[in-house]
Amino acid sequence: MKLPILAGIIVLSGTLLAAPVLSADKSITPDGKPAPSQPHAKPGSKAAEDEAAAAKTPYETVRDVFTGDLTVAGEKVSFPQQNPSVRAIEITMAPGEVTGWHQHHAPLFAYMLEGEITVTYEEIGKKVYRQGDGLLEAMDVTHRGENTGDGPARILAVFLLGDDGKAVVEEPAPGSDKAKVQ
Repeated sequence: MKLPILAGIIVLSGTLLAAPVLSADKSITPDGKPAPSQPHAKPGSKAAEDEAAAAKTPYETVRDVFTGDLTVAGEKVSFPQQNPSVRAIEITMAPGEVTGWHQHHAPLFAYMLEGEITVTYEEIGKKVYRQGDGLLEAMDVTHRGENTGDGPARILAVFLLGDDGKAVVEEPAPGSDKAKVQ
């Protein structure tokens, strides 16, 4: 079969019909599944070496605590553009202690140093966080936390402030009459 005729058979009404297996197509594996984001990052390959070099730190032991750009409520994090600053606090909650309902109008990364807390999010439900967990907390979702563990809960909270955002903004409890009638 001549190449021009084959090209005419493959292209039909402006749509390219793919052959079952194209060795030059690296985006699909032979079994039809999408290829990994680093298709050439096979152990010992140059891409694998580059990946390892990029992840290398000057520290002996590293554990990835959190990586992501979405809060626990699925909000896309956006960093302050004006007056950026960082505030880090350690929060200690006694067993059974409950926070007030609140929101964070600035990105907040939290790391559970000790214990367990259960956070109730308006319209989302409850999530439990334990020692060693890292999270990007909800910003514009009303929530409250409760120490549901047997001992103290300690949380490292790192706020990325700016844009006149406040670290913690008190909110009425979900379901309460947020608009007062006079």
